[in-house]
Amino acid sequence: MNSQPPSPSPAPLSRFMDRRGFLRTSALTSSGIYLATSKSAIAQATEKGRTIKCALVGCGAQGNALRVASKDVPGIQWVAMCDIWKFSIAKTRGGFLGENKHQVEGEIKIYEDINEMLDKEPSIEAVFIATPDFMHAPYSRLCLEKGKHVYCEKMMSNTIEGARDMVRAGKANPGIFQIGHQRHSNPRYINLRDNVIKPGKMLGRITHAYAQWNRGVSGSAPQGAVKGYEIPQDVLTKNGYGSLEEFRNWRFFKKYGGGPLSDLGAHQIDMFNWMYESTPVSVIASGGVDYFDGTEGRPKFELPDNMMCIYEFKTPAGALRAYYQVLTTTGSQGAYEKHMGIGGTAIISELDTNGNQLYAEPGQDWESYALGENPPIMKAADKAKNKFWEHPRDWEKPKPPSYGAVSVADVRESKALSQWELARKLKVKPHTPHIANFIEAVQAKDPAHLTCNVEAAFRSCVTVLKAYEATAAGGKYIFKPEDFQA
Repeated sequence: MNSQPPSPSPAPLSRFMDRRGFLRTSALTSSGIYLATSKSAIAQATEKGRTIKCALVGCGAQGNALRVASKDVPGIQWVAMCDIWKFSIAKTRGGFLGENKHQVEGEIKIYEDINEMLDKEPSIEAVFIATPDFMHAPYSRLCLEKGKHVYCEKMMSNTIEGARDMVRAGKANPGIFQIGHQRHSNPRYINLRDNVIKPGKMLGRITHAYAQWNRGVSGSAPQGAVKGYEIPQDVLTKNGYGSLEEFRNWRFFKKYGGGPLSDLGAHQIDMFNWMYESTPVSVIASGGVDYFDGTEGRPKFELPDNMMCIYEFKTPAGALRAYYQVLTTTGSQGAYEKHMGIGGTAIISELDTNGNQLYAEPGQDWESYALGENPPIMKAADKAKNKFWEHPRDWEKPKPPSYGAVSVADVRESKALSQWELARKLKVKPHTPHIANFIEAVQAKDPAHLTCNVEAAFRSCVTVLKAYEATAAGGKYIFKPEDFQA
């Protein structure tokens, strides 16, 4: 998928950061410190931002989240929305006419059928697709072949075959095609990748990575009918659903989705590929329907509700192993990613913007990386030292004699690590920079401006879904080069 065009001054992402973060980020681009939309500043000199007429297909929770995130993106005019459930339509329409009213002129048109919408609204330039995963491939192809630009939510598809067709549709048609792996446009993640991990100086050689998304059982509670908003069975059948239960709980079913590993894990597993600019050579995976098995009143998942995976990468520096887990039976420690090198560790979370920590290994001096107008890191707030006598000493004060039992430190324990923070903050919804990236690319008609095109997303889709094959085989899956070729 492609997307990222220019926009009016100042550069779009300047709105998304706090003042301190923006001042740091907007300087010293020649030193390699920049944001995802740095290209837009160049494009603005030759092409002014223009309004793109957009439609939303799929107005449920994710579609509504895109609607909310889009309100801070200039250049969008919402003209139509499409969904088979009037409840979702009503809720999202209210948001368009409220929060997003500055992006709507007149009445926003409502449709139940995407073909009818595309036929009756020829002015639509870009379509945002936020349907259940099994419709991503056919709807993306349909819109591209109708001459539209497409922003499609992740995962690309619940099958590798569907994802491969999306790549082919993207190549066969000129439209900008973006996949919703929004971390690719997040200035916090870009800073970590481009200014901390890739230079290899602070963290050194990274040997291990860890990520998780743990969610409690309440997050998987089954959804039922809403009084007054029933869907006729013939409408459900026409759109591929066997029942209202399947429509409301499509994530439970293999036919419609990819399970929690896809629904939650795809974002973070994608970060392994993106951060290290590589694809894995193998995956060991284990998981099953451990809790949501349909007994004792619980819903029944068709794909594993808990999964643990170990991916092995071969990087230029050597082997790197990345562990991933997604659990739906506990929310312990939420969602975050950790990158561990011989020089230090970086922790980041999209859901918790306070998840911004870095820890230097003993003997590592990171002071120079926090200097200048636009440093990639800064001292942790509670560790900031403003006077010379507050700075840590290399020597220890003599300890007073002990008159009681002597406590001896375990020599196997590591020295406490010095704490730092990533010097980037995001003050809008995580999807907002990614939507801006897409709109900018459409305005400039420049697929190279995209931060997550369809080919990159396809490689992530393969990385995720092959873990199921490893689980089914009871061991390891060895990736082949052709696996990542569409």
